[in-house]
Amino acid sequence: MKYNPRLTSLFSSASHISAEIRYCKYHTAVDDVRHDDDHIHDFYEIYVNLNGDVSFRVENRVYPIRRGDVVLTRPNEIHRCIYHSDCVHEHFCIWFSGISPSFFEKTPFADQILIRFSEEDRERLIEHCFHLYQSAREENSPFSREHHFFALLDLICTGKRTASALTGMPLDFTEILLYISSHACEPGCNVNHLCRTFFISRSRLNRDFAACFQTTPSAYIESCRMSEAKRLLQIGYSVQYTALHCGYTDASYFIMRFRKKFGLTPLQYRRSQSKP
Repeated sequence: MKYNPRLTSLFSSASHISAEIRYCKYHTAVDDVRHDDDHIHDFYEIYVNLNGDVSFRVENRVYPIRRGDVVLTRPNEIHRCIYHSDCVHEHFCIWFSGISPSFFEKTPFADQILIRFSEEDRERLIEHCFHLYQSAREENSPFSREHHFFALLDLICTGKRTASALTGMPLDFTEILLYISSHACEPGCNVNHLCRTFFISRSRLNRDFAACFQTTPSAYIESCRMSEAKRLLQIGYSVQYTALHCGYTDASYFIMRFRKKFGLTPLQYRRSQSKP
């Protein structure tokens, strides 16, 4: 489902924190063309699964998901849901900003993407999500919103169980992902180059990306470039420099692709990042 989070201040005393919570429950098919492309946004995301035969991809790793699992993604990390069968997908997404990255670095899940809980904590987590969602829809509930939001963070920060990424991807596919991670921003990094470098046919490469990541190799390369482009623009590099650094020899084409992905031009994005 397409989304465009508009973070606002939901709290009273913690006015520097902006957030949005969304509850979704819908039937979806594996091959539904309405599935989102890769997500790359400027804020943290907490995904909480309630139901659905899905996994969650963050960067170049895929994580198994079951009820009550939490996936935390950090600003500008590439991520998306992967569907394994036609199913009812029920979940919460909580987007937020205004919390220092050092807060997360001190937690037990500093290097963890997927957090898994005991049965008791899992149900507490889901209950807090529903309460937060309800209070976020009510104008006069700032203290309730604040209570349930920080109770969620507290549960996540004290979670005792974590899980690793899925294994079993083809070895040559894993090698291709590592190669893209290092070379995506080079102008010559494209599907033809990958096929020549790894002695693999275009059809096989497309099948592997569709099966493992539910995307195309060219879309994945572009996501890696766009993530790096946002990072450079955030710290003040020019649009021209960013385009060339991220593998776009034509700055006009880069501007067009960036605007299609994020809804604003690279210059508009850079200016938005420099505002206090």
